[in-house]
Amino acid sequence: MAEKTYEKEMRRRALAAEGALLFLVDRLATRGVISLNEGEELLVMLSKSCDMSAARVSSARTNLDRLRRLRRGDGETTPGTPS
Repeated sequence: MAEKTYEKEMRRRALAAEGALLFLVDRLATRGVISLNEGEELLVMLSKSCDMSAARVSSARTNLDRLRRLRRGDGETTPGTPS
């Protein structure tokens, strides 16, 4: 019984950590603190952990694609960082 509770808690914490990372990557890329290419690389790493992660990452990747189009295809710039 304790083993099942432990696994459930681990899964819950892993999902929370993944959600926080997704939120962070999305917000940092939106604000231009990290480039869209860097954000995309991070999301690809997260999506490789399992199918459920890939499904959660897909909406964040869609957001980054939209940002890339708004920035005229430039994924390298970081407009939110001081030069």
